[in-house]
Amino acid sequence: MAQETDRPARPTRTGIGGIFWQFLVVGLTAYGGPAMMPALRDRVVRKLGWLGREEFRLGLGLCQSLPGGTLMQLSAWVGLKRAGLAGALAAYAGFSVPSFALVTLLTLFYSDSRSLPLAVSVFTGLKVVVLAICLMACIDFIKRFAPTTRHMAVTAGAAALFLGGAGVVPIIGGAALCGMLFLDPGPGILPGSIGPPPRSLPLALGLAGLDILLLGWLFYADRQLFNLSISMMKVDMLAFGGFGVIPVMFREVVVLHGWMDERTFLDGMALAQVTPGPTMLASAFVGYWVRGVIGAVVASIAIFACSFIIVLAAAQYRDAIIASKLARKALSGVLATLGGMIVVVSITLAQAVHWGWPQGTVLVLSLIALAVHIPVPVIVLGGAGLSMLLF
Repeated sequence: MAQETDRPARPTRTGIGGIFWQFLVVGLTAYGGPAMMPALRDRVVRKLGWLGREEFRLGLGLCQSLPGGTLMQLSAWVGLKRAGLAGALAAYAGFSVPSFALVTLLTLFYSDSRSLPLAVSVFTGLKVVVLAICLMACIDFIKRFAPTTRHMAVTAGAAALFLGGAGVVPIIGGAALCGMLFLDPGPGILPGSIGPPPRSLPLALGLAGLDILLLGWLFYADRQLFNLSISMMKVDMLAFGGFGVIPVMFREVVVLHGWMDERTFLDGMALAQVTPGPTMLASAFVGYWVRGVIGAVVASIAIFACSFIIVLAAAQYRDAIIASKLARKALSGVLATLGGMIVVVSITLAQAVHWGWPQGTVLVLSLIALAVHIPVPVIVLGGAGLSMLLF
């Protein structure tokens, strides 16, 4: 049997348009948060030969160590390796366009039909499905990021502080400090011999300057869009991708700004789960609700702006970041707090549900489906169908 090589013999050559198209295909067909990673790996490593397996693994390890949507950052990593800044932007845009378009269209439909009896029935059940997702995310986060008693202490302390009304930034900063002082860094990732890292720091600094200028212009031109942008940037910096975006976004959108109530937020998160692509593009629902189509566009750009700049900067220092025990210890503390945040948000969402045996049935069935790894869009669609029968 022939030995599998790290890179196909003839990597596919393509320009910026080709990069956009390849990531558009992945963004249009891949569902399920982390479950999208194999589809992305299969396309860029096995089918296209753009990266070797070890190079892809290194990029994934780096992106998992940074705030923001992991797969969006990984797309930027691949695009950056292929064609510099233009390639990173093309990959980012291609991966996110399908989800943005579908979430925005579904939000438009939802805003016109949410008061209809059938829509009320469907979303009564879907808010319970979203609660089940949050509960399962809590279990997953604690299992992955709070493996020791010390990690659990940080998680419990963060939950208590969130319940007490403390701010997100002090809690995250304190957790990072606790991590550096008391937590285990975990195993590092050896970069291996995959060539020198890209010199992308100047690109990152240039984009950061442009970002600051645009925010300054929004501050004077449109304060509502400015506040929306800042809010989504905070979500980007604290969510670490996946289902973790739900509690962070809830705190920003419902608790701090009051842009929508719990029911509307839950409905929006349910809509985001039935679309392919990044979960973080639930931001399109929030932006549309705040300011229509322009709000959806601004929110969806803002929620990836900071992490895109960070991954460009980190790419140049990838070896040092991954090798640093201190950086991994700080990250360990930060990640442990997310379990506490999800616990608090799950409590809040549970209080927003009017409980009865139908709601309990949907919750139990959703948790079972999530536990056996049924794809999230299938669970959401099944929950919608069951809701039409029960409510």
